[in-house]
Amino acid sequence: MASEYFLLKQIEQLLVGINNSYWSLANHDPLVETARLKILTQHYNGHIREKAVLCLGLMREISALPELIMRANDWAEPVRRAARQSIRRLLTAENTLQFRENLPDFIGLLNCSRDNHQILVDEILNFLSRPDNKSVLFDGLFSINKNVARLSLNILIERRLFPQQQIFHEAMRNSDPLVRVIAAKYQLRDAQQINKETINTLLKDSFAPLKQITLQYIIDNQLIISCSQLSILLFDRNALVRQRSGRLLMEQDIDPKAIYLDAYNTPDSRVSKRKIALLGLDEHHYQNIIEIAERSIDERYSSLYISALKIIIRHKPDDARTILFSAICHSSIFIAKAAVRIFFQQKIYLTLAELQISLKKSPSTAHVSLYYSLARKINKWDWIIFILDNSNADNSQLTQEHIYNWINYFNRSWIKPNTKQKERICQLIDEKPDVMKNNTNVLSFFCSTHQ
Repeated sequence: MASEYFLLKQIEQLLVGINNSYWSLANHDPLVETARLKILTQHYNGHIREKAVLCLGLMREISALPELIMRANDWAEPVRRAARQSIRRLLTAENTLQFRENLPDFIGLLNCSRDNHQILVDEILNFLSRPDNKSVLFDGLFSINKNVARLSLNILIERRLFPQQQIFHEAMRNSDPLVRVIAAKYQLRDAQQINKETINTLLKDSFAPLKQITLQYIIDNQLIISCSQLSILLFDRNALVRQRSGRLLMEQDIDPKAIYLDAYNTPDSRVSKRKIALLGLDEHHYQNIIEIAERSIDERYSSLYISALKIIIRHKPDDARTILFSAICHSSIFIAKAAVRIFFQQKIYLTLAELQISLKKSPSTAHVSLYYSLARKINKWDWIIFILDNSNADNSQLTQEHIYNWINYFNRSWIKPNTKQKERICQLIDEKPDVMKNNTNVLSFFCSTHQ
């Protein structure tokens, strides 16, 4: 108590010399004192930082652990030494939980080059690995902080603090998929730990990369998995899981295409299952895939329509423009949006005339907004012509939003309008003077050269 009081007095004297009321420690209320000391660990004066760090250590103030870890990498060596000293003072059984929750910060010190932090980090890991403390580390598998859970798992396995099967089963209950992946990778490294129960647990996991790793392990080690289990995985949402499951089925002389065809043609099959069956047939290069995909263009089921659309475009790229142009006019906004995304992915752009046709066929107001977004991809002068030409009292807000966007994109290129575009722009400004409002001057320079 005397030591920390002495340090506080020294800090007060230094602060008076600096003449900075913001850093004053005049109020000696313990809570305020601790809070102020934490702030002082960031003071520009190294002597004050050092004394604040030492004082927090003498006070056994565990809430200051994050500040002490930060000062362990201070640019001043005496401050770093003081921080390590204070951290070691806090290494007591009742503080185990706080040290576990600050594991990411301790491990982060290893990436810092101002000092060699390996010794300090090893001390912390050894402290957490003690027989009396390892249960707290085990509970870290379910920490709210995902990084704490991941680090706790690595330490538990690498130091063999608990039986590997126990660690594996607890880690697989974690909601963080990366924790489960880490546990699975460790488990798959040890052939003695692999059994039917372990494989089943991994294959039933909801995280696709985990199933991918497990299936690749099964392929590499030539393990036998039941056809029923592989048939279920054949309808996984992840393409790589489906492909690896199909490969394992073919090794057992079972044709995945037959399973997919049966599922697709079964009247009672769910739409989601028929969709995956369609994708699976495409992945296995089924020869009649185009015929089946074209039959799948069913406006009742947008997800099936979109999957079929992607397959048809991939196999018939020359017809992509025509097919997509028809799709963006589809009554389902979900299908129209999917078609627009494919337009962008395939780098296919509509002309001004095609956009006008789409707008006239527009099934809903939501489709109108979609066509306006497509207009951004055409020539910038055709874009403003499209906006002005279709402006009316019903879509004034939409028109103003896109005029604003056009103005912002105006200086992105130096393309000047051609004569025909100038004529049309000038005509539209004359016909609709209120549409551009205060932005008419943006076009005036180009229109003034109109002949």
